[in-house]
This record gives sequence, structure tokens and C-alpha cells, in this order.
Amino acid sequence: MFLRKLVLQNFKCLAKLELDFEVTPTQNRQWTLLLGENGTGKSNLLKAIALITCGSNALGEIVGNTDSWIALGKASCTVRAWLTTKKGEERELTLKIRRGDSLSKLVSANRSALQLIDDAIDNAERNYFVVGYGASRRLVSEATGAMSYAEAGRFGNRAGNIRNLFDAGATLNPLASWIMDLDYRGGKNGLTVIREALNSFLPGISFHSIDKRQKQVMFETSDGLVPLENLSDGYQNMAAWIGDLLFRVTETFRDHRRPLHARGLLLLDEIDLHLHPKWQRLLYDFISTKLPNFQVVATTHSALTAQQAGEGELFALRRNPRQAVELVPFIGSPQQLLINQLLMSPVFGLATDESREVETAKQEYKELKVREAVLTPAERRQLTKVSNQLADTRPQRDTPLVSDPEMALLQRIEASLNAR
Repeated sequence: MFLRKLVLQNFKCLAKLELDFEVTPTQNRQWTLLLGENGTGKSNLLKAIALITCGSNALGEIVGNTDSWIALGKASCTVRAWLTTKKGEERELTLKIRRGDSLSKLVSANRSALQLIDDAIDNAERNYFVVGYGASRRLVSEATGAMSYAEAGRFGNRAGNIRNLFDAGATLNPLASWIMDLDYRGGKNGLTVIREALNSFLPGISFHSIDKRQKQVMFETSDGLVPLENLSDGYQNMAAWIGDLLFRVTETFRDHRRPLHARGLLLLDEIDLHLHPKWQRLLYDFISTKLPNFQVVATTHSALTAQQAGEGELFALRRNPRQAVELVPFIGSPQQLLINQLLMSPVFGLATDESREVETAKQEYKELKVREAVLTPAERRQLTKVSNQLADTRPQRDTPLVSDPEMALLQRIEASLNAR
């Protein structure tokens, strides 16, 4: 299943939104990155996708208070989605939530639309496979009172696959327990998949071994062998959701020779959460390589992540002068822009790439300078102070930020490109 089109009406703060995933009549876009200031509905858009694709049983566990999804002052909200099956067949789904509806009324009123996915799920649980993660995702262990691997298996259904997107307190599958279970089952192939995935995205450390006596998963670091739960918070948070994702995909498609090549939909809120800028630059390629047949819809606040998007893959949610949220596509390829150029493009909306201190000083200088002929003595002293401040804090744009050999290499590449 791939998303082909999504239309929302009065869904929380999204009064009217249409997002097309179609590249050609026979091809849907694999990646969609969403930017936007807080409060513009990025997370809500992901939740809308999860609600309409999860099936009636999971919907009952996830939807909660039905009125909470409806825009203030409106009687109902609607989520419509067009999906494309593996065989290229199109499916249209509509979920309408009316104010005051109980859960049973909600399911009953949308029975025909939900039946399309329910029938597919009855045929195979992994049909229309969707997994989603919210902005709160963390590594847990049995030692902290979190559920064990065996308990996590009970929630390995469709609701469990998207629960973290809706509930910040929802715990992820305990990675260490799963790894040890795979080892116990003799799952050499599964362990290889985990080892390769973690090693390729946790720079500076590598999966080493399983300490069966201490029941710990050990990693090789610059400080020696360290158990998973003693790694830095950044490593732990990345290992948490990457491990949970691998768990859900490989367990669902356990009979596949290459389970990570299965088809599915990945929803990621704040995709680059806890990531150092160097890691942010690896994330897009990592997911594309490890899950080549997954469609990804993700939100971000990072220009480094947005820069990796291909042409037609980057969108921004922003409020227009009437305060209504609208969807703005990025025109062109983000990959061809420098970071500062991307930050000053309409999708980020920054007026300058200078520091806030310099920007404020320049504005004050401009306001004083235009009135210079009528300034009071105190204002003239302030103008002199601001002028001196700007001279001292002026950005050093000609300062080399890379080594001489690196600069020489960049210049040769640029000269070669210009000579074409």
C-alpha cells in the first residue's frame, strides 16, 4: 500500500488541506517531509493518516475522545485518503467523525469505508502495514518497570504499531530483550539485520555481543565495551525507535527472505529528534537504504534534514493572514541549496542568516538613523553605541570554515562543474 492522496476537512487546526503523493499516474512519492512552526498541525496530519489506515479494531483503541479531533465550532471532521495496492489498484477511504459520537457510532457510521481495510487485514495482518512514532520515543528496559519483550508481543498489532504516535507515554519494544530472544531462537539472520542497521546508524560505536550472564547487549565504544543502557541518551534514543521499527517489521514479515524489503508506510514525527547535525545528514539515506519499499511521511524542524529531500518532497505548513493553515510546496530541489539559503527560503521564512543580536541591532540602527536629524542627545548616544556594536559583531563571512586542502578540493569541483 502507498498513499496516493490525502484530504482533510476541519481536522483539528487543519480546516482544509490536500496533500498529493502522486508523481506519475503509476508512481507515488516515496518521501514526504513536512516543515512548519509549532501549532500548524504537522503531528495532526500524521495522526490523520494513521487513523484512516489502521482498521476498525485499532481505531477503537487509538481514537479516544472523538470530539477532540474536530475543529472548534464545527460539527464534524473528515479524513479522506486514496491508496494504491501492490497490484496497482486504487482504494478510496473516508473517515467522518461527528461531534458527540460514541466509539460504536463512529465505527458504525464508517463501516463501509473501514471494511476495505478490515477485509485486507482479515486476509493477512500485515496488509496495509503502517508503523508510526511520535516526538516522544525512548529506550526502556524491564529494570525500569517497562513491559518485557513477551508483553510487547501482545501489543504487536496495528494499534501497537502506531500507539507511540498518539500517546507520549507509550513505551517502545525493549531492544535488549528482543535481541536476546532472537539469539535464543537461533535467529542468525535477524541478528545480522539488527547488527548492520545499528552499526550503520550509530556512528562511533558498534554492536559487539550479548552478555548472556548479565542479560545485556554490549557495544564497542571508544571507552571500551558498554551495555546498551549505559550509552549516551542520544545513542539510546536512536537505538530505541530504530530497534522498535526493526522489531515490528521483521516480526510482521518473519516469513520473508528479506523482511526489510517489504512494503509499508512509516510515519515519523520530528524525524531527527536527538540527532547531532552529522547524524541528521545520514538519516534520509539510512531509511531509504534499509527500507527501500517503504513510503515515509515525516515532520522536521531541521534545515539539515530538509536539505536531503528531493524535488517535490518538501512541504511547509504555515498560517496565512487569516490564520488558516495552508500547505506550501517547496519549489525546486533543496539538495541544490546551501543551508543558509534553505533557512531563508519561504518554507523556513527566516529574514536573515545573521544572529538574533545582530538582526535586532541593525533594526534599531535603521530606526535611529532615519530620524538622525531630530534625535535627542540620549538617542544620539544610543545610535553611536549601536553603530559600535554592529562594527564589533559584524559576521565574518570571509573567515575560512574548512581546512585549506578541503577548500582547494571544493574549488576544483566547482571549477570542473562550471567548465561543463
